[in-house]
Amino acid sequence: MTRDGRDASIDRVQRELTTVGRRGTARIRRENEAISTVDRSLLAYIRSHPGCRAVEIAAHFQLNRSTVSRQLAALLGHGLVATAGTAASSPGRGVALQLTPQGEHVLTSAAELLHRDMTERLADWSEEEIGQFARLLERYNGDSTG
Repeated sequence: MTRDGRDASIDRVQRELTTVGRRGTARIRRENEAISTVDRSLLAYIRSHPGCRAVEIAAHFQLNRSTVSRQLAALLGHGLVATAGTAASSPGRGVALQLTPQGEHVLTSAAELLHRDMTERLADWSEEEIGQFARLLERYNGDSTG
């Protein structure tokens, strides 16, 4: 593959991944306007890491701590996340976080909706094609620092 061909293919990958993200976000927003892709990512991280703190979330997603704190404040305000400790003066920053039952429900509903959408979109793909697609995405999303 030539350099121009490689660059064109990389552009295609970027365009298609953007489309996937936008399609998923649009579908979820039609069903539940309170949750965005960022919200879903934060809720999923908190579910997988109960008791985590904003600083850990910021490091994981390579985001500024103040950005994460603002997002967490919104999730706390919507009742999707709760603090496991007592630090009401700076919610989400230095306190342990956990999903509320409502947060668990919203995250589960969003995941089910996305799964149904993916199942429909991949209906005519073979099991082998889906497996290859999953492996390539896992490779793409793998740790590139080491």
